[in-house]
Formats: sequence, C-alpha cells, structure tokens
Amino acid sequence: MDLRQFLSILRGRWKFIISTLVIGTIATVGLVLNLSPVYSSSARVFVSTPTNGQADPYAATVFAAQRIASYADLATDPTVLQKVIDRLGLKMTREELAGEISADVVPQTLILQITAKAETPQLAQQIAAAESEEIVDLVKEIEKPADTNLSAAIVARVTGKASFNASPVAPNVMLDIIVGILLSTFIGVAGAVLRDLLDTTVKTRQDVEHATGNAVMATLPFDPSVRKDPLSRDDSGSLSEAFKVLRTNLQFANLDASRQMIVVSSALPDEGKTLVATNLAVSMAKSGRSVLLIDADMRNPNVADLLGLENSVGVITALIGRSTLEHAIQEHSSGVHFLGTGPRPPNPAEVLDTQAMRDLLAHARALYDVVIIDAPPLLPVADTAILMTEVDGALLLARYGSTGREQLRLAVSRVEAVGGRLFGTVLNRTPRRASTDGYGYYGYGYGVPYEIDKGKVKVKFKESESALSGTGRRAKR
Repeated sequence: MDLRQFLSILRGRWKFIISTLVIGTIATVGLVLNLSPVYSSSARVFVSTPTNGQADPYAATVFAAQRIASYADLATDPTVLQKVIDRLGLKMTREELAGEISADVVPQTLILQITAKAETPQLAQQIAAAESEEIVDLVKEIEKPADTNLSAAIVARVTGKASFNASPVAPNVMLDIIVGILLSTFIGVAGAVLRDLLDTTVKTRQDVEHATGNAVMATLPFDPSVRKDPLSRDDSGSLSEAFKVLRTNLQFANLDASRQMIVVSSALPDEGKTLVATNLAVSMAKSGRSVLLIDADMRNPNVADLLGLENSVGVITALIGRSTLEHAIQEHSSGVHFLGTGPRPPNPAEVLDTQAMRDLLAHARALYDVVIIDAPPLLPVADTAILMTEVDGALLLARYGSTGREQLRLAVSRVEAVGGRLFGTVLNRTPRRASTDGYGYYGYGYGVPYEIDKGKVKVKFKESESALSGTGRRAKR
C-alpha cells in the first residue's frame, strides 16, 4: 500500500476514524474520572557493615552492597508481608499487599528505598513505615551471629520518617487522556485500513472495470436534492449533466444503430437501476429523440410511481390482447413515453420468454428511436437474461460501497452466457470526492419507496388485477 492509497482510505473512512476517536476519548475520560486515587509514601533503610577499625572499609562496602540486593527481594517475602498486615490490621491478602509494595536499591548507595501505595496518604505512610521496620528486624534476625560476643556483619536502620504526600500519584488524568486519544486514533486508523483491505465492494472505476472487463460509462455521485425530486428537471443541474454524460457515452457505444433498445439492470436489488433508467430516458427525450421507457420488472414495478403515471395497464395488458401497444403507452410531461407492467403475472420469466413478448419489443423498436427497459436484477432472477437476446445491449449498475466485485463478475457472466452485449457500467451513489466525472446524482434504487414533492406521488406497491379491462392514456406522437 502506497501513501496515496493510505490517504485515500483515510478520506474514504474518515467517519469511522472520527467515531472511533470520539468513542475512545469518551471511554477514556469516563474510566479515568471513575478511577480511585492512589497515594504513595517512601521510607529509607540504610544498610552498613560495622568495621570497628579492623576490616577493610572498601571490602565492607562491597559486602554490604551485595547483601542489600538480597534484602530488596525479601521485602515482599510472605512472612514479612504477613507481619505488616498483622501490625496494621489490614484487610487484604499478602498477594494484594505485595502488589502495593516495592523495594529498590538507590544506585551507588547502600540505601534500600521502600515505596508503598494505598487509597489514602495516611495508609500509604503507615504501610511504608511498617514495611521498613520489618526489613530492619529481618536484617537483625538474619545477620545475628551465633557468638553473642561478636557484632553482626550487617546492620540496618530506618533513616527518618516515611514520607507523606497528599497528592495522588495515580491516575494522571491529563497523561491518561492523551494516551487514550492517541490509542483511539491508532485503533481508528488501523481499523479503517483493515476494513478497506477486507472490503470486497467496488469503490473506484478501476474496481468496476477490473470486475466487469468493461468501461465505466459514468459515475453518479450524491445529490441530496434527488430525495425530493428524483427526475432531472433542471437542464443545468448536476443530475441532468450526469445523464448527458451517460447519454453521450451510450451513443458512442453503438454508433451504427439508428434505433437503440437498451436494458438497464444491476447485479442485486437496491442499486439505483430504476432511477438510472428513468432519468436516462428523460435525458434522451430532451435531446430530441423519441423515447419509450418500459418497466419490465414485473416482480417489483416502480417506474409508474416515479413518473406519477398508471401501472394498471401495460405489457401484460397488451400481451393478452386487452389493449394494443399504442393504447397501453402513456406520455409523461418530460416527453418520455411509458409502458408499465400492467397487472403482476404469477410467472414473469415465462411471460418474458414468449413470442408475443418478442413481437411487442420488435413493434416498440419500430415506433421509437430509443427503447429503454427497466429490468429486474440479474442475479436473483432470470428475467433480464431472457430480455438480453432481444436488445442491443445492457447497462449494468454498480452501487458504491455495496455491490461486491464477485457479484459484478457473476452479473457479467449472466449477460455473456446468453450471448448478450454489455455496453458498459455505471458506478452509482459515489461520494462527490470519489467521482471522476464531476457530475452527480444519487440513486435510491430497487425496491425503495420514493416521494416526489412536485407530483405529490407516493409509492404504494399496489397490484391492480382488476384493471385488465382498462387502458392507459394514448401516447401522442
């Protein structure tokens, strides 16, 4: 991973890093503020060798230095600790007291420093004093010569009183908070890098192109205005500009065709195919071409609700002879002509794989410059694969941070398995910083309800089985 990739990960997952930092900081502050204060006290024991003018002072000092290290280890001897507990009446075990006492030799001296910690400064001072006195008694007992007429080789005595410090030595609030912040930042960054390494979803053009083997025809970044108005009504807006790019690229993808029939699909639901198909149709209609938008997603039709038109008549109505194709087509104010699904059939795949459906698509191709078909996702059902044999090519949607690379590969395999042609892919719902086109729109996708303020239309996902005998508004051409 190079520096550019690392910085890209930080930009892409900054919310995760900030969240981890905030949570870690709050947890650290809460933990530090709830810790009980710890106080410390120190006492010193001086160890020496009486020479009485007979022994070599240097040799006596070396001998004492060797012995003092042993007494530092004996400071936490269970026998010594038990005597301290009994002397002070402490309600703790020897193991617990051992964790609160330390004994260290002051460098270049014969001084043994005893340090004790406790919940109060008074108790810390008492433990330090009792421990130092017990060390002196231990030295006296061990170094007591067998001949009472001889002096002990090593003597020890307490030098001064145990210290008293009213300020706690722990916790160090400021230091602990700084350490907590640094640790939270590290965890956030490391977690972001790990999540990115384990993330198999597509996030860049390169991801999509590597997975599909096809060019990305457009990237469609976030545009918050789409939630209120999903259709590209403003010619100068980011939504319209994005689809002008896609419209132009599609024209170059099939230069020899005077008429185009395009199926718009995705690998999985909720990747934005319905809005892409609808807005692409609107954009092509604005360019002066006659456009028919067909909703072929009979399992979950959404286009009619998006346009504010009826879905009670459409493909099924025309196929069963209750209406002609021309009478089933409705015209939208944008100039797009629309053919809904009609009543939901019990077997959509079988309906699509009929000669009647092939004839209907051929008839539609003869009437319009461009026919755009909003089809179901490729992986869950076979509907789109059936349609691929009747269209010029497909436009495949991939959703930023949601569609997996392997899912895209499988979707492309479905298209290739039936001999279909893939015009290209669209990377949808990308953050603006991740977009390389500079134009944007936010696809809410398959199976998500829309609410259009201007048209006051709400998705209700109703079936209209009783509308078999009805007809739509006839298209004006």
